[in-house]
Amino acid sequence: MKYKNIICPVDSSELTEKAVEVAAYLSKISDAKLILLNVVEKWYRSEPIVTNSEEWTAIHDEWLNEGRELLEKEAKALQEGGVKHMETVLREGDAAYEILSLAGERNADLIVMATHRYSPVGKLFMGSVTDRVTKKSPCPILWVFK
Repeated sequence: MKYKNIICPVDSSELTEKAVEVAAYLSKISDAKLILLNVVEKWYRSEPIVTNSEEWTAIHDEWLNEGRELLEKEAKALQEGGVKHMETVLREGDAAYEILSLAGERNADLIVMATHRYSPVGKLFMGSVTDRVTKKSPCPILWVFK
């Protein structure tokens, strides 16, 4: 199958590195655009306690800057590794919703996601972004495990 757009959600976990490696490989062999996505969930999850204060504005800006820096670092490493077509996207909100939204907007052919192997009981208490994305994805998902 020829891929045109591959989405790879990234965060600061070690597991993300494996997913990025796989996504980069697939991008290189298929000449697909690799779209790195970082979703800042902290602000979304903090919404019930957030105020319009300068302190919260500073915290919000800091979280967004952390996301931008992560994307820039990953993009630089991928460019040095030979990935030709790449884009970075920073979003705020629920991670599963934002991944699915971007997949629809960009007509993604594949989503490459790092995932932990939670037990069914673990998913019940922790939830699983991968599980929610997999159930509603408009395209195939490639899970990358540790």
